[in-house]
Amino acid sequence: MKLLFKNKTRYTKEVYDKFLEFHSDKYHFTYTAYTIFVTAFILLSLVLQIKYHNYTLAIVLCCGFTCFILWRIFRPISDVAKEYQSDKIKNEKEFTFKFYEKLFTISDYKAYSKIKYYELYKIFETDKFLYLYIDKTHAFLVDKSGFKKSNSEDFSNFIKKKCWWNYKYIKTKT
Repeated sequence: MKLLFKNKTRYTKEVYDKFLEFHSDKYHFTYTAYTIFVTAFILLSLVLQIKYHNYTLAIVLCCGFTCFILWRIFRPISDVAKEYQSDKIKNEKEFTFKFYEKLFTISDYKAYSKIKYYELYKIFETDKFLYLYIDKTHAFLVDKSGFKKSNSEDFSNFIKKKCWWNYKYIKTKT
């Protein structure tokens, strides 16, 4: 396999904060809309159960509603706190990305992974980073200034061609 691009990106607290800000801007509306929809459905069901004097089911719905709201509030907070405590953020790990024609690899001093381009969920490019999402909540952060082989403009053109169906450029706030 011929190496086309090589990038080194250090995961720091500041880099992760920028990613969280981007992710929140990008997905906050969807997350909120989903929460409102489910909340409205549960509350409507609750009102109907009370109207028809089915208090046992109303109590179950109240418990379910409480659990849902607590989960929607505290799970994201917990996930972010865990990530901040992770080895990659605390120790400012540096990841090496190597991009080939059909796949790319990610490695640090401990781990090594291969990912084919079609496995990427979404790709967002900003002024300073590329976010290669592997699912709705997890992404590889690729610093545009970290290219050691070739450059970010060539890589941007390459990834647009490889993943045209899920690539998007996002102008970031300055």
